[in-house]
Amino acid sequence: MDGQPVNEVIIDVRDPRIEVKPAIANNHLGTTASLAAIAKQNHAIAAINGTFFDAGGDNFPAGALELNGQFVYNDKGTLLGIGAQGQLTMLRATEELSLNVYDPTNTISNMWPWFLNTLSTNPMRISVLTPFYGPRTRESSSVVAEVENNKIVAIHDGITPIPSNGYDIEMGAGEAKTPIMQRVHVGDRAVWGDTVVSLDTGKTVPFSAYPNAIGAGPMLLNNGRIDIEPAKEGLDNYEVVDAVTLRSVVGFNSSGQLVFLTIHDANVYQEAQIAKALGLTYAMNLDGGSSTGLWYEGRYLTVPQRALATAIVVEER
Repeated sequence: MDGQPVNEVIIDVRDPRIEVKPAIANNHLGTTASLAAIAKQNHAIAAINGTFFDAGGDNFPAGALELNGQFVYNDKGTLLGIGAQGQLTMLRATEELSLNVYDPTNTISNMWPWFLNTLSTNPMRISVLTPFYGPRTRESSSVVAEVENNKIVAIHDGITPIPSNGYDIEMGAGEAKTPIMQRVHVGDRAVWGDTVVSLDTGKTVPFSAYPNAIGAGPMLLNNGRIDIEPAKEGLDNYEVVDAVTLRSVVGFNSSGQLVFLTIHDANVYQEAQIAKALGLTYAMNLDGGSSTGLWYEGRYLTVPQRALATAIVVEER
């Protein structure tokens, strides 16, 4: 296509026998595995590499992830949402994290959290850490409220296990010395959530119909037209936009079929032209370069040159 080798997999996401969702290597953020291993772990018939990540560093993602109705990681960019009946949506978006602890002696419940499953040593942070973060917290000077079934069951100093049926509220050493700590007690009800906000309109977007989602970017096609605004997505750097390199694309066509593409050499503008020529109406750039990989029916169509933190998988139900 346009002089470049292209591999394409088309998925009928409305087929009740399959399910499409993001997959996290080893089910833990900060780890990697081969695309083949991720595909096999999820019994996938097809898989493509996922969002950006800190390869060679902490391996944590740099794109939003939602699994089974709960966000696992927040970041701005283009977000692909996948519905339970195969409905698809794509938009430029960010996520707003909320956390409320209901102390019966205080009318204020908002905890103003900073991070979801993010590595940080900022002493003023409040983080929500779920089992995808790992088996335990990692910062010895923090104060941690352990939550099970939406109730605080314990408060610890330092490194704390993350319950499999709940999450931890981690407060940096500085934040733990502020009055906010006086509103956190064993027995208090605690609830966290995420709201999807459009980067184009600034308005909240109803997203409950899409229990699985992955973010990357920039957007390439928007309702059939080329629509590339990397600065709006925080992705305006040479490596993402202008480098002529291996590329991965996810999108869908007017029939609602999901499409995986890998392209041998392109920048995002060439990538968009190829996606449009192949009939996609919505498309976004995924992590590329050495991460570019496509797996179909037990074999590689495009072999990634490194282990990956995430993928998009097509599972048989």
